[in-house]
Amino acid sequence: MTSADETSIAARVQAVHTDFTRRQTRLFLTFALIEGPVLLLLAVAIYGFELIEPQIGVWFLLAVAMVGGFLLSALLLRLVQARARAVAQARGDNPLF
Repeated sequence: MTSADETSIAARVQAVHTDFTRRQTRLFLTFALIEGPVLLLLAVAIYGFELIEPQIGVWFLLAVAMVGGFLLSALLLRLVQARARAVAQARGDNPLF
């Protein structure tokens, strides 16, 4: 791209998409690096050390997975909304929508 093209609307929108793709990747990695060990530790506590009865422990695993799913969904929804606002602003649309 030349310097004249870098200030075009398409270049600004592409920069927004690149930035939010990087943010989304970071979100998924961070979430996986937190959720994975939590589920692993819980599974080891339930089945490895038998600190929790396995019939009850399954419900703990399910609860942690469901809370994690809801949290990930909420974070992704916020990211998508922020991306839409940033793209609209890069295009010069009304930034208040």
